[in-house]
Amino acid sequence: MGSMPHRAIQLYSVRSHPAPLPDLLRRVDEAGYDGVEFAHRFHEESAESVADALAETGLEPVAVHADLSAVEDAVVGETDLLERCRTVGCDSLVIPHVSSSHYRSRRSVRSLAERLRDAADDLADDGFDLGFHNDRRTLWPLLPDGSRSLLSSTPIPDRAADHAQRAQRRLTPHDPSVIPSETPLWNLIARTGPGELSFEIEVAEVRAAGFDPTAALSLVDGRVDKVHLRDVTRPDLVGGAENVPHGEGAVGMKRVVDAAVDAGVDWLVYENELDTSPESKIDGGAALLDRLVGRSDAPRERIGTRTSGS
Repeated sequence: MGSMPHRAIQLYSVRSHPAPLPDLLRRVDEAGYDGVEFAHRFHEESAESVADALAETGLEPVAVHADLSAVEDAVVGETDLLERCRTVGCDSLVIPHVSSSHYRSRRSVRSLAERLRDAADDLADDGFDLGFHNDRRTLWPLLPDGSRSLLSSTPIPDRAADHAQRAQRRLTPHDPSVIPSETPLWNLIARTGPGELSFEIEVAEVRAAGFDPTAALSLVDGRVDKVHLRDVTRPDLVGGAENVPHGEGAVGMKRVVDAAVDAGVDWLVYENELDTSPESKIDGGAALLDRLVGRSDAPRERIGTRTSGS
């Protein structure tokens, strides 16, 4: 078994916190996290102030979530995203979501993989790595390539396609311990190389799609350095999976952490989309991660000393 991952929080989970981002980082540091993963507010607030807060606290900038189109704009110099990342010392960008249309068929997934490879190559030239964050749609069954013309004749083509894929997943028997080759996630892994694209596994979304999260970790073994920890109920044929407090759902947190350690994951990233206060999320997430990695009674270990704008 490998070493225990470090602990981070996805700041999107506490987006309603009223404090400016630098002060929010100081609050996260007080709670005991090792790092943070940035989302929308990173694109809006002063990168220099964020860099100062990171240097002051020693928090590591794990990654920045950015839409694929935003990454593509950044690599051709149309935005300041890469400069912001350089300022705070972050060299990893993660695509959190793409349109459902990219997950319809092998043809559409092939097109998405090409865009991801191109973006990753461009980012590598600038010294950045690219990651991809899954959601439950990446584990819906692919539709036949010829289905696009049929679905386009419906009043709402995208919604009809979503419904068809979701219904096919619910009605088709499957082994939850095996990710099928007829899924977008499997095909994205197969169509990109280890040196091009890494994967950030969102375990709750894997479970919401009806699969064991450890199966996804096994599938991307060697290409996953971050795991998102959120919990959901077991999906049913009618309502799907719902968010629940960590440890009260069907994810199996301890098994996930053990599998993450075996897979060489560097970061466990706490995520919480429940309607609770950001303060309780910050403290509750730190306590949860401490329990899961066996550090509840141990002093926090810093990864290294940071300097502003490194």
